[in-house]
Amino acid sequence: MLEVLNASIPGQWEKVIITALLIGMALLASHLWALYLSRGEISAEKRRLHLVWARNIIWLAALLVIVSVWASTIAGFALSVAAVAGAILIVSKELVMCVHGYLYVTLVQPYKIGDVIEFNELHGQVVDIDMFATTLVEIDKAGQRTGKVAEFPNGLLLTHPLINASPNGAYALHAIQIPIPERASNDLERIEAAALAAADLATAAWREEAISHFRRASEESFIKLPSGKTKLTWDFSDPKHLVLVVRVACRVDQRAKVEQAVFRETWRTFSPPPTANAELPNT
Repeated sequence: MLEVLNASIPGQWEKVIITALLIGMALLASHLWALYLSRGEISAEKRRLHLVWARNIIWLAALLVIVSVWASTIAGFALSVAAVAGAILIVSKELVMCVHGYLYVTLVQPYKIGDVIEFNELHGQVVDIDMFATTLVEIDKAGQRTGKVAEFPNGLLLTHPLINASPNGAYALHAIQIPIPERASNDLERIEAAALAAADLATAAWREEAISHFRRASEESFIKLPSGKTKLTWDFSDPKHLVLVVRVACRVDQRAKVEQAVFRETWRTFSPPPTANAELPNT
């Protein structure tokens, strides 16, 4: 067997050994970095971000070194590779598109680890990006994690539109849709006041900081972004079912909590007031 292998790769054993050592070192470095991060006191999201980027950098460096080691051998087969390149591209078109999609994510950065995106009927938070696929933790309409994990090939980024729900960092604009009962349609001013008060109360801890954040983002990106102030609009596309849309600026990880708080406080407006002659319960 050794004679057959030696005949197959004559004079290349040093390169084979170096390649094996490089792969082993890359595996060891990735494992040690994961152990180091697991002992740190940083958040899970930052730990995942550092792990993914470090792993990709380690394997990219190892690949570049391996290519340089085998450069002379690869050059010798250049003509043969060119002869079958067309067939390889046809057979592995999806693989090539995945690599191109990864380069697109790396250079353009339409999203990063921790962002919440909507893509091809998927809605979730990005937890992993490798050379071939992106991994999401699925999020339902209420903003809660469903416990499901979804993946899509990076090649789809070249042909499908993507929505990044958190492109501005720690803060995002969130639209809360509140259906209005028909019996309350004659008292819209009171509903607006209640919704505005509920939104201000739910976002009071960071409202001024969020407004400053969006102002800085507008100056840095040369794009006029919304101010971050609470805004109320009415959706009357269906007159029989009025919907109040409350736009608030909130932290990315607090959207579901803010939505629930605003909805509860606003709906209390629709509850009938207690009667003054209500009988006290027997004691």
